Amino acid sequence: MSPNALRISWEHNRTLPVPIRGGHVLWAIWSPVHRWAADSRRRFWALPGLYGLIATLLLWPLDPWTLTVVTAGGTRSSLPLGGDIRRELEMLQQFGQGGMTIVLVLAVWMLDPPHRRRLLDWLAAFLAAAVLAFGLKMLVGRPRPLLGEPDLLLGPFGMYPLAGGGPVAHAWEFWRHGVGQLWSMPSSHTVYAVVAAATLAGWYPRLRGLMFAMACFVGLARVAFGAHYPSDVAAGAAIGLIAVGLARHWGWSARPPGGVDAMERGPA
Repeated sequence: MSPNALRISWEHNRTLPVPIRGGHVLWAIWSPVHRWAADSRRRFWALPGLYGLIATLLLWPLDPWTLTVVTAGGTRSSLPLGGDIRRELEMLQQFGQGGMTIVLVLAVWMLDPPHRRRLLDWLAAFLAAAVLAFGLKMLVGRPRPLLGEPDLLLGPFGMYPLAGGGPVAHAWEFWRHGVGQLWSMPSSHTVYAVVAAATLAGWYPRLRGLMFAMACFVGLARVAFGAHYPSDVAAGAAIGLIAVGLARHWGWSARPPGGVDAMERGPA
């Protein structure tokens, strides 16, 4: 966006109130950014990345709420969840994690044999999500809500004391015991839940509502249990969608039934 274009947007309709003229400037900035992200060559990763970044920034001011309402300065979630209710919710928040994913994959394998090869796309999305999620966790280095510092981002060079008054550590020192305390952003549970939900919803449209609800539940549960901030969940959802987009664009689902040879031969 050139300075001249911004000046033209600001001076357009000078008789209008300043907030409306400011809206013209914001639109002049937003339009080329959105067009770039919506281009067919990159929209499968750029659109979820762009909107995920916006959602993360919008939710950031709400993060301190997690400290006052959910954790209440304690060592775990202060919400009145106990007994079987807590155990059931903790089980449901595992949707998309390793064990639950294996169960879902086996169900697809047994119930939908013609599409078994598409499971490779799910595996690709899962692996891409793991690389992106843990790479960002170690790069950002955000302490979890129970540590009570919602605005602290360590980055690759910052250090933080681990549990029990132990020595300080970088977030990328994954071999150190307790370093997971510094891996709040993004929420990996949300990442894998979105990967599972988006994958299954794409294959079986009738499941879209249920899959959307499950992904939302996982994100809300991670906040309710004091494991993540709301902005961590938004970042996790974006990474999950990016991973699924990458798998769909380059994976088995993007190929015609006859493979590459069919593309070269064309229709019979």
